[in-house]
Amino acid sequence: MAARDVHLCHPMPPAGAVDVSVIVPFADHEDVIGTACGRVARHLGELGLSFEILAVDEASGDNSHAVLGLLRRSMPPLRIVAGARPGRGFAMGSACARGRVLWLLEPHSALRSLAPFGRAHARVTRGELDLAVVRGRFAVLKRARALGLVDAVHGMSGSFERRLVKRATGQRLVVEAYEVGGNALPGPGLAERVRWRLAWALGAVAQRP
Repeated sequence: MAARDVHLCHPMPPAGAVDVSVIVPFADHEDVIGTACGRVARHLGELGLSFEILAVDEASGDNSHAVLGLLRRSMPPLRIVAGARPGRGFAMGSACARGRVLWLLEPHSALRSLAPFGRAHARVTRGELDLAVVRGRFAVLKRARALGLVDAVHGMSGSFERRLVKRATGQRLVVEAYEVGGNALPGPGLAERVRWRLAWALGAVAQRP
């Protein structure tokens, strides 16, 4: 990561890890950023997880920063991180995070159902996956695995997801990418393809009458 993307993580994180660091890059999102952070906070609270929300400013030009500043008064886990270049919010947020697991989420995606996060988080936490990508929604990964991974990927939405999956599989991480309601897509490696096909076959057998 470029040096100019690193030094503006403020306020500095307090000591001690949390279960989840949610990284939400924003630009001109004043109409959704407050609602997005509120929904995420409620969802994680209902799951009983400790968390922080890192709202990373990607050169916003509207009132998003002011909205978040007001929201922080009633939401202590929220931190506002400034100084990221466009498309580098996830990388900068990952460098500032202290969660055991990272949840990479765009503001508009936070307005959709957050229920798929529970499954992804459980599998990553149990060590079954290093990275889970719910296509068009979000990515969940171990922070220990994120070092050298997220900071090398830029962009947003589908392009970011594709680059992240490609780099993770290139590093031989265990990756699952899928759409909600769809099958997981196997990684390019032989081991991943065999694992996915075996899981599919066992599931099909179990569903037979």
